Amino acid sequence: MSASIKRETRETSIEVFLEIEGASIIQVDTGIGLLDEILSAIGRGAGFDLNVKARGDLETGDHHTTEDAAITLGSAMAQLIKRGIGSSTVPSGQSVATAAVRFGEPGYQGNFDLKSHTLAGMCLENFSHFLRALAYNGRFNLAIRAEGGDELSRIEAMSTALGRAIKKAARDAQIKD
Repeated sequence: MSASIKRETRETSIEVFLEIEGASIIQVDTGIGLLDEILSAIGRGAGFDLNVKARGDLETGDHHTTEDAAITLGSAMAQLIKRGIGSSTVPSGQSVATAAVRFGEPGYQGNFDLKSHTLAGMCLENFSHFLRALAYNGRFNLAIRAEGGDELSRIEAMSTALGRAIKKAARDAQIKD
């Protein structure tokens, strides 16, 4: 099952192709190093084929591109996964993260601390915006937390845990169908 979505705004142009029964073939190019890593980790964790091409007004910062990439990916997920529950705990370096999702009930709760201002071209306050936009547009409730290690390890662990939780939710929905 696959979805292909394009989102055009005054600030961005985002294209997402998502195949939930894929083989972890990931191609991501957003112009933001950390966002590329986040999207890739979610895709790998979920075992999805994921292709994201994003162009945005990066001269004004990463906010529009980060948020619009989440909106577009979330919209693709909402087309393919209507219900299901999944969770995962993932370590990375000295960090550990847990993500739990329930499709069909949009919501977001994050419990993690990112003290640095920016990392690999992304303002870290936008990570929460990314997760919230992904959950609401994906029509799933997301509870996510991380502790220990540095910011990069926490973000990597959360992104992978989120992907794995989404994979389990998609499988849960298939079992119930």
